[in-house]
Amino acid sequence: MARIPEELVDSIRSQADIVDVVSDYVTLRRSGKNYLGLCPFHDEKTPSFSVNQERQMFHCFGCGKGGSVFSFLMEHENVTFVEAVHHVARRLHITIPDTQGEREAGSEAESLARVTRFAALFFHDRLLNSDRDSVVRRYAEQRGLSEETIKSFGLGYAPDSWNDLLSAAREKGIGADWLVKAGLAKTGEQRTYDAFRKRLIFPIQAPSGRVVGFGGRALTDEDQPKYLNSPESPIYRKSQVLYGLYQARDALRRQGQALVVEGYMDLLGLHEQGIQGVVALCGTALTREQARLLARYGQQAYLVYDSDQAGVRATWRAIEPLVESGLWTRIVRLPEDYDPDSYVREHGPDGFMKLVEQADSLADFMGYHANLQAAGDRDEVFRTLAGLIRKTANLVHREMYREEAERRFPALQGLLASELRRPTGPGGPGGSGTVGRDRQASPAAPARDGDERVERDLVQLMLSDRTIAELVEGQLEPQDFKYPLYRRIVEQCLAGLGGERSYDLSSLIDTIDDEEAVRVITELINTSDSGVHLEQRARDHIVRIKQKRLKESMARLMEQIKQMETGGRSSELNDAMATYMELKQQEKVLLRSARGD
Repeated sequence: MARIPEELVDSIRSQADIVDVVSDYVTLRRSGKNYLGLCPFHDEKTPSFSVNQERQMFHCFGCGKGGSVFSFLMEHENVTFVEAVHHVARRLHITIPDTQGEREAGSEAESLARVTRFAALFFHDRLLNSDRDSVVRRYAEQRGLSEETIKSFGLGYAPDSWNDLLSAAREKGIGADWLVKAGLAKTGEQRTYDAFRKRLIFPIQAPSGRVVGFGGRALTDEDQPKYLNSPESPIYRKSQVLYGLYQARDALRRQGQALVVEGYMDLLGLHEQGIQGVVALCGTALTREQARLLARYGQQAYLVYDSDQAGVRATWRAIEPLVESGLWTRIVRLPEDYDPDSYVREHGPDGFMKLVEQADSLADFMGYHANLQAAGDRDEVFRTLAGLIRKTANLVHREMYREEAERRFPALQGLLASELRRPTGPGGPGGSGTVGRDRQASPAAPARDGDERVERDLVQLMLSDRTIAELVEGQLEPQDFKYPLYRRIVEQCLAGLGGERSYDLSSLIDTIDDEEAVRVITELINTSDSGVHLEQRARDHIVRIKQKRLKESMARLMEQIKQMETGGRSSELNDAMATYMELKQQEKVLLRSARGD
């Protein structure tokens, strides 16, 4: 906080919209006064992630994570508080003064992000300023890459040089060691040299737009390997990133469906033809993490892999994580010797989308590629289909997959339904237990005694309304709260009333170094109601808490009085009895005032 003026942080926070920021990572849908989506911090298939736009807070009822817009970015992007503030400021076009000290104090992740951002701009500039007859421009023209696509995806060019990037980075104060950490340079026995040379560069972006890695395509057949990808780093996990997702987010939300292709050029070729909502892998098989990431933005996935044997094998592997993530899955079957790019260039967008409309179901795909004349293969298809269908926690999808399979394979009628009803694991029919876990995503509230319910409800009312917090400040002390957790939250709320700053709970969250308190505050805010008579409810709770404390004091005093009587301490007894009667009178006055007498 010391590195950014507090007033500037408050200004950035007040202008930020947490729904807008979170929507870069999660597809949110309004539910009452809040927004709901699939939690990006744990695996779930039923939305339990809630965002309260009015209070600018989020809370997941599945894993318990919650906080402000800055907390969300810190958790999701693995950055510091200051770096999260910078991230939001850039979205709002607010300039934060930068200092050398701040640059040196940044985390490794943020330092790497600065390096990859510099490299992306360097490569992009080299491509934009290359000669029209250069090898990279000729290749881009041959592949049909327009200037619009080059700029939209930040495509670049790594010159045919051993140290062009290293030299440019050195001029900007970026050491070779940082380029090596980012996978942009390599160290040999005698020297450090650029990792990407004479290649078309594809910057790989996280959903936030941050460049995390690079892919490079050789420009001639002589240069090998054909594709070169960044190694993993603290900011780049290949299994958790999808190329083109940053550009496709809006289309995915609008269409509700994604086209999944294998390569960078497949995606760019479809983009050139006006086909949106396309994502590509980054040199790996499709993973469960990528499928879950995709499920945050849409409900359907179409696999559009190459038609060769390698593409078919990759399709088989990709089906399971998509089905398991809850995405309604279809397979687009390309004619032999075609990939998505070559097909759309030859047949145009209408021809390509016609194939998408005719996409295979799971059963159709398996029936096409299996030898159903052999009993062993038929059994394998049956087991594979049943296993796949079990893996979806979406009961509607499960029934639809079953019906499709029975239409494609009439011999399976009845058998498949019976197989799916058979318990196979701790999760019941789901086999892997995913259904059982998902039902726990929004756990029922634990049983609480009456005293705890009163304190919890009063704290919730304090969080929802400043006037109620001020009422509590005038009527109770934090020590009046029996439960330490609620006592700590009350202390923070009352501290937030002081000074000239507004009663800003998102600001309060950012200053609390108490994970349990943050979790409960965000949960209470995201479950608060906007009912009537809130102040009267608060007054009733205050009376109950005061009465409870009075009764506890009287009970303790009565025990002392009994001991005094037994011990013959008559001089102390009179004072104790007087105090007891005074407490009884306070209780009567309290109850009369509560009734309005």
